[in-house]
Amino acid sequence: MRGRKSGAVAIFIGILLIVIFAVGLAVDQNPGALTRRYRYDLALEQFGAFCSQVWIPAGIIGFPLFLISMIVSLVREKKEKEKELE
Repeated sequence: MRGRKSGAVAIFIGILLIVIFAVGLAVDQNPGALTRRYRYDLALEQFGAFCSQVWIPAGIIGFPLFLISMIVSLVREKKEKEKELE
């Protein structure tokens, strides 16, 4: 049971870092990507600024973390199913 929880946490962190990567890349390429025409949102502006500063490390860490934890989870599930069938 503990392995499943740690695997789920790693997958969640990987997805979170991938989202930060995507938002940071979008804001870096187009600074007005998160802004609306007649409305200003300080929290969204700060989130975009944060993501645009850390999008490269988030991508470097997030993609491998997500892929590795997903593969480990699938292998673990396969072993459990094989164990059940015996």
